[in-house]
Amino acid sequence: TMGSPSDEPERYADEVQHTVTVASFYMSPTEVSQAQYEAVMGENQSENQGDDLPVENITWYDAIEYCNALSEAEGLTPCYTVSGDTVTWDRSANGYRLPTEAEWEYAARANTDTPFSFGNYVNDENANCYNAYGYNNNASGQWVNGYLEHTVSVDSYLTNGNGLYNMHGNVAEWVWDWYGSYSEETSLNPTGMQAGNYKIVRGGGWNDFPKHIRSAYRSAYPADVPLYSIGIRLARNAVDMTGTVTSENHANADSRNKTLIVYFSQT
Repeated sequence: TMGSPSDEPERYADEVQHTVTVASFYMSPTEVSQAQYEAVMGENQSENQGDDLPVENITWYDAIEYCNALSEAEGLTPCYTVSGDTVTWDRSANGYRLPTEAEWEYAARANTDTPFSFGNYVNDENANCYNAYGYNNNASGQWVNGYLEHTVSVDSYLTNGNGLYNMHGNVAEWVWDWYGSYSEETSLNPTGMQAGNYKIVRGGGWNDFPKHIRSAYRSAYPADVPLYSIGIRLARNAVDMTGTVTSENHANADSRNKTLIVYFSQT
């Protein structure tokens, strides 16, 4: 079941629950480290520098290029063909790729239905996030003041039930899908919309509140803009797949030249 129940504290309206089935897939136990990224791409633009820290400050398109380059380096068939802002995914390819949003949530939940794979609350030992205010009005019964203000090693904290590190916090992770409303119909291997303005990032980062590192939380960001709290985690097919999926960037299609800037504060 993807999404969050209506009574989950601090949830958002775009997390409508629905049933999804995903084919078996492989997922890296860690986020891609800076050493791994630099070994393939020859550069490291991360703001928090360190070989064992997750690579960040990369765009969605950088992530696509890395997947292809790593696949080629290991003699695998690249998954993606890039033409300008349009990316076509060959689902039959055996190379490295980004997980879909559905795959990511399935992997993150690890057969749990709580807000986090480790339970209902976030303590400092659970994840790297802006935990100064706790979750659900600090309903865990203790006042937590954790905020490291930086990333940590990709193998930090305990793994979830699927053996994956840092699915909550540290860096948010690019996935394949464009941001859009869920279909509430039961679906098989969904890949989201063909076109959109913002790509989905999942899991939240070191600078996010606990509510933003929940298993169901959906964040969105421009595909061609890097951010110091967004990185990647790789996936691969575990069974034969067929077909192609196209991703078209419509972020620059709007000809209007006015921008609304909303200022807000948190007390």
